[in-house]
Amino acid sequence: MRIIELNEGASAEWLTSLERARIRNAAEAREIATAILSRVRSGGDAEVAKLLLELDGVEIVPRSLVVRPGEGRAEPELESAIDLAISRIESFHRVQRSCPSSNGETTELRQEAFPLGRVGIYVPGGKAVYLSTLIMCAIPARIAGVGEIVVATTPRVAAREEFQLVCTKLGVTEVYRCGGAAGIAALAYGTESLRRVDKVVGPGNRFVAAAKELVRDVVGIDLPAGPSEIVVVADETADATLIAADLLAQAEHGADSLAVCVTTSRALGEEVAVEVDRRLAAGAEGARAAIEAFGGVFLVPSIDEAAALAGAIAPEHLSVQVRDASRVVDRVRNCAAIFVGAHSAVALGDYVAGSNHVLPTAGAARFSSSLGVSDFMRRRTIVTLSRKTVEAIGPAAVTLAEFEGLPLHAESVRARSGVRSAVAAESRSLEIVR
Repeated sequence: MRIIELNEGASAEWLTSLERARIRNAAEAREIATAILSRVRSGGDAEVAKLLLELDGVEIVPRSLVVRPGEGRAEPELESAIDLAISRIESFHRVQRSCPSSNGETTELRQEAFPLGRVGIYVPGGKAVYLSTLIMCAIPARIAGVGEIVVATTPRVAAREEFQLVCTKLGVTEVYRCGGAAGIAALAYGTESLRRVDKVVGPGNRFVAAAKELVRDVVGIDLPAGPSEIVVVADETADATLIAADLLAQAEHGADSLAVCVTTSRALGEEVAVEVDRRLAAGAEGARAAIEAFGGVFLVPSIDEAAALAGAIAPEHLSVQVRDASRVVDRVRNCAAIFVGAHSAVALGDYVAGSNHVLPTAGAARFSSSLGVSDFMRRRTIVTLSRKTVEAIGPAAVTLAEFEGLPLHAESVRARSGVRSAVAAESRSLEIVR
């Protein structure tokens, strides 16, 4: 694993290269996803079946793409782990449900929140069966009160009894047997067998992330959740073995994953690099591509500079393993989830900590947050103004409308406040002349 000593100029150069790589990867993915979306939108189930055969070598009759999950089963130990995850994630998200109306609510102004009617969850299915992603997405949707929850995933995952068991536990009504950008297209546009959804949620590779961005003009999406990211900020008190384990765990998600340790200690950095290389040599092959492409140990002069670099990266996961953790936590605002201390493995957050693992990536933590109950609800504002209020605030509205060059807006307000406008007076004069 490479070790890079960063000064201010080198940090800026590395960040620029990272941003360029993100932009390049997104552009490539968008081009491929655009072609797939177009095919599905025009060809429906038949085109989805063709794509499955072309891309995955899977042959499915178009009319059988949608299935209802069976009861399913799992080994007792696995089912117990599933139930623990469900319990902890429900507990964390249930408190988010009691979203009161606006604090400024009056008899004239109020907001109401409603659950979405139909939501599509995308569950990746490339190398594994991600039961955890299904749980993370379905629980806040169910707590919000979503009427129908459907899932798009690969045929291989959809066939697994463990997956069907979790679907049954969480109230999933339909499974569309197609992954990747084509699955996103089916959820967003609908097909002959799948009615379109109101919103698409869930993480995936860069092609899935690109597809979600491209369909946001016709359907809601949650957040940019693409390849996994971890930044570990560490000092000399940290455990190199644990840091290496955390980096490799997130790198395991795919070749595009970012796995970085930023430390003030050269000795620790060298230990981390050696341990990562040792584990790769011992068989952690699933993480090699990401470590070689987007992995590294970065040496910085101070913890404050480490925190600044972490904030500039705006990672999905930030692990803080330093003597004064609060100093870093307080300084780094641009990150999706922070794991504090040696015991807080990011991998626990992926499964049973209780927090949600659907998090913004590729720098989107600057403006986006983790998936939650509010993502499955919409608000409407109800305005019921009295004549007295209109007479009090109307003149200000008229002034603003006239400044913006919108006289008919001003007239609409004047008509309600009982003040005759010049436009109305002129119209009446013309009527008299005629």
